[in-house]
Amino acid sequence: MKLNPISLFRRKRFFARSAERHACQVQGELVLTDSMVTYEGRLINISAGGAMFRPRLAYLMHRRDVEIELHIAGKAIAGTIVATTPAGFGIRFAGLLDQKSIADILAAQRDLAQAA
Repeated sequence: MKLNPISLFRRKRFFARSAERHACQVQGELVLTDSMVTYEGRLINISAGGAMFRPRLAYLMHRRDVEIELHIAGKAIAGTIVATTPAGFGIRFAGLLDQKSIADILAAQRDLAQAA
């Protein structure tokens, strides 16, 4: 076995989310607050600190540091787009969501699935 003494002192690559993500498929709207442009789409996952929103667009414009308001399951949640990926817009909420709000959003998904 070969040991590299430099690798012993190198920072370890480790990433951990501070909140658990919940996969979902909930219809909603994303409003860009600076231009009041609205995108219809679907919430792909959600956590206490943020979410991933996929608009119904064939092509996603790169957006970052854009203030938004997310309208999901009768709730309006303020946040900021922090990333654009092929999956959608990564959103960081202005404040943390409580577990009841997350449960209400996930329940809206279950209600929609039962109605279909």
